[in-house]
Amino acid sequence: MYGFFKNKRIVLYDTLIQQCNEEEVVAILGHELGHWKLNHTMYTFAAVQILTILQFGGYTLVRNSKDLFQSFGFDSQPVLIGFILFQHTVTPIQHFVSFGLNLVSRAFEFQADAFAKKLGYGTPLRSGLVKLQEENLSAMNTDPWYSAYHYSHPPLVERLAAIDESDKKAD
Repeated sequence: MYGFFKNKRIVLYDTLIQQCNEEEVVAILGHELGHWKLNHTMYTFAAVQILTILQFGGYTLVRNSKDLFQSFGFDSQPVLIGFILFQHTVTPIQHFVSFGLNLVSRAFEFQADAFAKKLGYGTPLRSGLVKLQEENLSAMNTDPWYSAYHYSHPPLVERLAAIDESDKKAD
């Protein structure tokens, strides 16, 4: 799904239609509609804009700091050196921000799955996710910490467990 306001689009690729039956495609569409209904695109866009503004502000602080350049032996403030200093300064912070964004993205995926399940498409969503996972040859069950840091989507096992858990709560 992409776009904002009245220009939102959901793209269904031919590979999805070839891999899944009609009910599974509708379930996956329900998942994507969950992202739309829950405003996940807007939240993500706003977060990225805030991070971009903070990065420009951080670079400005580095670029205007004569003391910082002098501490590295520069009498002037070359732009390229400012970029390098900023990059080395911000890299550790970017790792934490990336981890945080992945956690939020994963939470959004669970919410969108729950939305599709609430529409009555829990079982076809499960089978559709399994088919897509098998076809894409993705790792089914990775280490939770590795997955949380590196993947924006939860592993299939976690998603299926969350769908099943909501079944148990309904009983």
